[in-house]
Formats: sequence, structure tokens, C-alpha cells
Amino acid sequence: MRFTRICVQLTVLSVSCLATGCMMVRGDQLQPPTQWPPEKPLQIKSIALEVKSQFESSGASKQNEAAMHLIEGQAQKAYTDSALFSRVTVAKEQADLLAEIQITEDGNKALASISGFISGFTMGIIPGYAHATLTSQTVFRNNAGEEIGTIKKSESISFWIQIFLVAAMPFRAEPKVVARDVYYDLNRATLAEARSKGYF
Repeated sequence: MRFTRICVQLTVLSVSCLATGCMMVRGDQLQPPTQWPPEKPLQIKSIALEVKSQFESSGASKQNEAAMHLIEGQAQKAYTDSALFSRVTVAKEQADLLAEIQITEDGNKALASISGFISGFTMGIIPGYAHATLTSQTVFRNNAGEEIGTIKKSESISFWIQIFLVAAMPFRAEPKVVARDVYYDLNRATLAEARSKGYF
């Protein structure tokens, strides 16, 4: 009898773990550009990208190495897709312009950990929740190192994990796809504003 009860408990636990769904949603504070790609400048120049990432949690900051490849890739893609530049590089090469891109992910790690523990303890019945604000601050410089201008853009994301979200998963993009799109759109909005202000 005891063995049967243990088997049932293990079965329920296994099914719960397999059935638990996760979902990431955007806050939609970031407004998309009215025109993309933007209008080309009369003189098209090359640009080098210097990308950095910081994760801030409970007052502490550290380099988020795991996301750097994705962040750099989406920055380079947005700058290339804009068709505003003759050449886009993330390498330390000489270029007409320099974009210093700082991505900051600001979230409460302690709250996310507690929420995740409760969700796991209840086998996904009580949802786990995490929230972060992604901020892009880009400083544009000419080849002499002089600052042309600075643009700051932000977007929030929320991450949910719960057993009942399995039904919603086929209708939602994967969390990594949502994060990828946010990084791309931050750069896209930055470029649209920079072009409208005549930075290049």
C-alpha cells in the first residue's frame, strides 16, 4: 500500500514537471519606429559597435556573459538592417563612427528565487514570476572620439512559469525569441531616433 502511494506521488510529480509551461511577455513600453529602415543620410559612413552588458540584482552588478553573444548579434543585425551605414562591425576596427551600447538588465533576483522556489514546491500550481527592465543606452561618437549624442531606450519583460501555461505555450513565442526581439527592437528604436536627430 505504501509502495503504491509512493508510485502515485512520483507519477504526479513527474507529470507536473513535464506539464509545467513557461511564458515571457513584453511590457510594450517601447514604441516601434514609424519608418523602418529610416531614411538614408546623404553621406553613408561606417560604424563600429562596442557592446557591453550588465545585470543588476539587489544592488549588485555583474557582467552577464551568457547573454553577450545574443546582445551583440542583435545589435549588429539592427545596425545592418537599418541600411544607414556602409559597414557595421563589432570588432575593434577603425570606422567613421562609434556606437557605445550599454545594455542593463535590472531585476530583483531575490524575489525571482523565492517565487521560483514556491512554484517548484507546489509543482507549478502556484505560478513563478520574474520581472526585469532592459535598458539600452547608446553613446554615438565620431572618429575623433567626440560625443555626437546619447539615446536611452527601455522595455520591460515578465517571465511566468506554471503548470496551466502549457495550454498557452503553442500560441506564444519562446522566451529566448522574446528576449531576442527586445534586444533587436531596442537598437532599432535607438537608430530611428538618432537618424531623426541628425546624428548621421
